[in-house]
Amino acid sequence: MRKVLVLFSAGVESSCLLVHYLRKGFLVYPVYVRAGLPWEEVEREYALRFWTAVRGKHRNLFPVRTVFVKGGGTLRGVPLEDPQIEIPLRNMSLLVQTSLLAHSKGVDSIAVGSLGIYPFPDNSREYFDRLQDLISRGLRRDVRIETPFMGMEKWEVVRRFRDLVPFSLTFSCASPSGRNHCGICVKCRERKEGFRRAGVKDPTLYRTS
Repeated sequence: MRKVLVLFSAGVESSCLLVHYLRKGFLVYPVYVRAGLPWEEVEREYALRFWTAVRGKHRNLFPVRTVFVKGGGTLRGVPLEDPQIEIPLRNMSLLVQTSLLAHSKGVDSIAVGSLGIYPFPDNSREYFDRLQDLISRGLRRDVRIETPFMGMEKWEVVRRFRDLVPFSLTFSCASPSGRNHCGICVKCRERKEGFRRAGVKDPTLYRTS
């Protein structure tokens, strides 16, 4: 069977990405990356809940592996209500670290849920192609960085997977209120807009005050 390592954070795109490869019959290795960001504790809880729900339907899903990245938790664009939150070298730090895990598992494909629509320097197919080449050279084997949602918008992903993904178990918030979405930060606003434009009711409850 074909194998793929999926960068999985329980967000809308990464959750859909996980289901995308499971339905295609891949052996899927989900990886959650911890880098010291403020929302990771809650995010990982959601990731494990999502995994548990999906595992019951897909036996080709391996347990979630957590990888730690040092120095990957520096934020730009704070406060969290700002239009953009930039984490310098985010995709490079994620992919370099997880490529070592993929290599140890004999996995040649790493999947990322990037859409390519955000104005970050490491968020384009060209960037991934160059990084893919460097990683392949360093490992002395061909490694593919797959971005099947590249060029889509969030609402398109939501609409495509509306009947396939338990969105109530996904999480997209930079400033959680307890174990819930804050409803205020840029991640929450993007999530709300994505579901609104998709014409899909977001099952997640938001704090409004």
